[in-house]
Amino acid sequence: MKLNLLITGGLGYIGSFTAKKYLRKTRKKSLVIDNLSRGNFFAKKYSHNNIIDISNSKLTKIIEKNKIDTIIHLASFTCVRESIKKKQKYFKNYKSQIKFIENVKKTNIRHFIFSSSLSVFEKNKFKKNLSPYSTYKLKIEKYLKKVSSKNFKVIILRYPNIIGSDPSGKLGENNNFISRIVPLFYKKLMKRKKIILYYDYRRKTYPSRNYMHVQDIANINLKVLENLKKFKKKYHIFNIQNNKEYSNFEVLKCLSKIINKKPFFSLKQINKKESINQIYKSKDDILKLIKYKIKYDSLNKILQTNAKWFKKIY
Repeated sequence: MKLNLLITGGLGYIGSFTAKKYLRKTRKKSLVIDNLSRGNFFAKKYSHNNIIDISNSKLTKIIEKNKIDTIIHLASFTCVRESIKKKQKYFKNYKSQIKFIENVKKTNIRHFIFSSSLSVFEKNKFKKNLSPYSTYKLKIEKYLKKVSSKNFKVIILRYPNIIGSDPSGKLGENNNFISRIVPLFYKKLMKRKKIILYYDYRRKTYPSRNYMHVQDIANINLKVLENLKKFKKKYHIFNIQNNKEYSNFEVLKCLSKIINKKPFFSLKQINKKESINQIYKSKDDILKLIKYKIKYDSLNKILQTNAKWFKKIY
């Protein structure tokens, strides 16, 4: 793998796992930029780190100085519900993303890998009533398609819901800015507090999501890097999915069984801007293209990996 890699948001959840995998695979640290608005400095040992915002024009000099030719762009605010409440915050983040891409285009970057989201879908179609988070993901996708070229190849990876920790307990998610489903359920279960489950009363159903372990996502990121020659076109887009979808109720039931705590919950109507079922079946299977088999293929397997990490941080 002869490339010089930059990971934006490399001290965040997905970024730290990707940086760690890259170091283990290549014996070389990737370059990371992170403004630490939601990153975790405990992950600094896996990379060479620059604490700077992606919108800073000084990044072009950093990229040129380190002869960076490939970027995995993970830096972003990533919560649908937060984006509904804080629209202006997500709009500013979107503008920063565009400015970053404009600056990157002035450098010698050959491959740009962008983390998008399956939240743009609802039952095999693009969702009409999108949240600001999902709206801006699509806008960035379209902008990247416009600016892509044979010398600036773009690969879009639409991630599912990402959960799980390193089974050793040495690395995992630690984000106190937003409420993520598994950490939230875990803390409520341990304190025997009531949990709110979002529900669609009209359809009489719980929202379901496709869940993938963060280590599988990091492995997929690395396999994409290893197989860059297979991406012939100037613009590629892929939906990444695990084998099955699970409802929020199934997540709660599975987690409560693992930690042996009885759940107490009530139901609340889900916001219309949130998908009930995000599944989207794509003709292009990136897992076949990069020859990767998912390691954590069930919800139970994924949730079991949280034991040591959650005990450590909560």
